[in-house]
Amino acid sequence: MSISREQEFKTTLTKTDFLAILNQFDFEPGFSQMNTYYDTPTGAVKKAGLGLRIRQFKDRAEQTLKVPNKNQHRDLEEITDPLTSVEARSLIDQGQLKTGQVTTALAAREIDPAAVHPQTQAKTTRRVAHLKAGLLTLDQTFYMDNTSDFELEMEYHDLPQAQAFYDTLLHQFNIEKRPVINKVQRAFMHVHDSQAD
Repeated sequence: MSISREQEFKTTLTKTDFLAILNQFDFEPGFSQMNTYYDTPTGAVKKAGLGLRIRQFKDRAEQTLKVPNKNQHRDLEEITDPLTSVEARSLIDQGQLKTGQVTTALAAREIDPAAVHPQTQAKTTRRVAHLKAGLLTLDQTFYMDNTSDFELEMEYHDLPQAQAFYDTLLHQFNIEKRPVINKVQRAFMHVHDSQAD
């Protein structure tokens, strides 16, 4: 179990931007992660401004609740319970969460953990580069309606250093800062779009 703080810059990218940045830095080999997003039938998690998911990696998994902090930059608290791959598959199949820090945090916010169930999924291929200014991440996310999008993230600890690097990077590649709808909301938008077809 862990509680961590995540500070990051984020913007969406075109495929051209994505490939240009990918070729510019020394990224580690990409890896995939499947995100299963949970909410109540009435959308209580979304209404509370939270993000709730089980994330499956190749050989492990975790359930995470993202809680935004009031800050001008993207600043999140992540409450995480580790899971085995077998546990994750079983929980998703049964539409449940494992009792732990995440369920305790939900209950503390008056959201019944028993009322949340899987709502949609999205698979992300992630590439990371460890830089002096922070962790540079490129994501391509695939949704249930067979579409995908591209995103740039930069996690940091030293805001002035990271801000200078990030602004220079966007200028270098002529990338406009675009407001980002988080992956949870995008996943819900795409599943609704696919059901409308």
